Amino acid sequence: MNRYMDMAVNLAKMSAGQTSVNPPVGAVIVKNGRVIGYGAHLKSGELHAERAALNHCTESAEGAEIYVTLEPCSHHGKTPPCTDALIEAGIKRVYYASRDQNSKVDGLNVLKDRGIDTVHLEHPDIDALYRPFYTTMKDKRPFITLKSALTLDGKMARENGDSHWVSNELSRQDVHQLRQQHDGILIGGHTLRNDNPSLTTRLSDNDKHPVPVILLGSQKLKRDMNIFNHPHRPLIFTNNKENMQFKDAAEIYLGHYEINEIMQILYEKYEIASILVEGGSSVHTQFLNDNLFDDLIIYIAPKIFGYSEYQLHNGDLHSQPDLILDHVEKLESDIKLTYRRTPACSQD
Repeated sequence: MNRYMDMAVNLAKMSAGQTSVNPPVGAVIVKNGRVIGYGAHLKSGELHAERAALNHCTESAEGAEIYVTLEPCSHHGKTPPCTDALIEAGIKRVYYASRDQNSKVDGLNVLKDRGIDTVHLEHPDIDALYRPFYTTMKDKRPFITLKSALTLDGKMARENGDSHWVSNELSRQDVHQLRQQHDGILIGGHTLRNDNPSLTTRLSDNDKHPVPVILLGSQKLKRDMNIFNHPHRPLIFTNNKENMQFKDAAEIYLGHYEINEIMQILYEKYEIASILVEGGSSVHTQFLNDNLFDDLIIYIAPKIFGYSEYQLHNGDLHSQPDLILDHVEKLESDIKLTYRRTPACSQD
C-alpha cells in the first residue's frame, strides 16, 4: 500500500460526514520524495482537497506529484475545477484511488490532454469511503442508517414504552458520534411525544448537529418540545392540520407522504445526503418493509425486558434484506453490530 495514498485516505476519512452532498476527499503533494502540502475537503462549498493542499504547500508545486483519493473535478460547481488548479501549479503526475462516477467529471482526460500523467492506485478502504457518496448519487436520496438499541431478547423498550436506558453510557456517546457524521436525524411521533428528545450532538461546543426530521403522523406538537430549541429548524411531516400553527418554528409538510418521497425531499431540497434513523418500532418497520436503508447498526445490551411489542420490526417482513456483518465492537458491557447492505462494493 502506498504511504502517500494512505495519508490521503486518512485525511478524507477525517472529513467523512461533514461534506453533505459532496464526497470526502484527501490530497497529498509530494516533491522529490518529500511531502510539501496536504489538504482535505472539509465542507460543501469550501475548497476541494487539491486546492487546499496546493494552498498549504511549503514550496512551489511545479514538477510535484499529487496523491488524491478521488479523480479531480473538471467542472464548475460551487467551486472552480480542481484540474485548472493542478495545471496552473505545474503538477506533473496525479495518482488517484477512485474514478468519480459523476457524469459531469472528466478530470483524467482533461489532465491527460495537458500532458499530465494519471495513475490509478488501489486502496483497500476506498470502496467503503465512497459507498455513501455513490449511493446518494445513484438513488437521489440520503444514505440511510438505521440505528437501534436492543436487549438480549430483542426489545427496544419495555411494554409500557419506557426505553430509558437500554444501552450503556459508552454506547450513548458512540451514538452522538454517529449523529455528528450524519446530515439528518429521523424519529417518529411516538418517540417525540414520549421522550421529548433534543436530537443534538453532545460531544463538544463545536459539534455538527444533524437536521431533525419528524414523521409525526396525526400526533400533535407542543410549544415546549425540545426540538424547537434545536440549532436547525425541524422538518416535520404530518397529516394533522392543527400542527400548521407551528410553521413559524418548523418546516411543516402537511399531507400523506411515502417514506421514499420524504427521502427525495430531504436530498433534493435540503441537501441532506445522510440520515440517521433513531425512531422506534413503527418507524423502523416502515423502512425495513420498504427495504429502504443502507446500514443497520444495533447496540445489544445485557438486559432482558420480557414481553413487549416494542421490537425492531412489528408484523411480517415483506422481504428479507441481504445483510453482511461489517464490524463488531465491544463497548464495555454492550456490543455494537454494524451491518451493511450487499453488494459489498458500492460500484458494482
